[in-house]
Amino acid sequence: MSENLDVAAEKNRAPLGGDQMGTIPAVSVILPTHNRPDFLSEALASLIAQKESRWEAIIVDDASDIPVDIRSYGDQLRGRARVFRHTYPQGGAAAKNTGITHAAAPLVAFLDDDDIYAADYLSRAIDVLDRHREVDVLYMGVSWFGAGRESSERAYEAAMKIALAEAQGTLLDADVIKFGRALIVALLKTVPMAFQRPVVRARALREIGPYEAFCFSWDCDWALRAALHGNAALLNAGLYRQRVDGQEYSSRPSREKDRLLSVIESKDRLFLGLPKNDLRLREHFIQARAYDRFCLARYYARNCQPHKAFDAW
Repeated sequence: MSENLDVAAEKNRAPLGGDQMGTIPAVSVILPTHNRPDFLSEALASLIAQKESRWEAIIVDDASDIPVDIRSYGDQLRGRARVFRHTYPQGGAAAKNTGITHAAAPLVAFLDDDDIYAADYLSRAIDVLDRHREVDVLYMGVSWFGAGRESSERAYEAAMKIALAEAQGTLLDADVIKFGRALIVALLKTVPMAFQRPVVRARALREIGPYEAFCFSWDCDWALRAALHGNAALLNAGLYRQRVDGQEYSSRPSREKDRLLSVIESKDRLFLGLPKNDLRLREHFIQARAYDRFCLARYYARNCQPHKAFDAW
């Protein structure tokens, strides 16, 4: 991957004080971006405004037409931000993976260039993971802003209600829920946005693996793999602020078929890696895969493609 990168802002690198010697940040925030400089400025502003100061920003420029330049931020980012640039567009998953490769902290968080953090996003996440060392993956609750906020909130709340009922978690704190094996069963049915917004221990991230660069629903795919890994919890507060202003390409109705095909591919691939003797988990996967194929057949039928509908089902 290194041959496809050039590095900017490395000369401003300095210690962040995440360990006793002041040489390692507490959390690496990976921020992929492509051709959205105004949104990126808002995302970075929310990072600069964090109550927690022990962070580093790894900005991955996925070959924007105008290269990302953070020099205008001066002391606000000096010593705590690095920019890595792809020489051609590779997509969000590959950009996240580039950031993961260069992360230095024991915790890794992610921030899309069109979203923002609440001011206590990192401090709350670090506090939960410090107090609950058994938790490897902390999913972060989502709130919404922008023109499409109300409908997105309704859909999110409905999906969360289904997922949390199915996942059968236990309360660790007032707004922290710890999950067991039932989480994967819940996420096979629906992956609400909170479960696509993790803060994860770097060692666990290495075990779970990177994002699938050629998977359309890469965040959902990673969430399923993280659930199979286990040791996950949810900070059920709306600290990750998701923008809904018509800018999301992958969530548009015209991409429904791509999403369905991606979900089917992902679950088929994960099914092949399941333990042969875990019959109950395999049955859950079989049921989920059958339902996804039914949804794909229904899509083709609605779009007057009966032969494809028959093949899908």
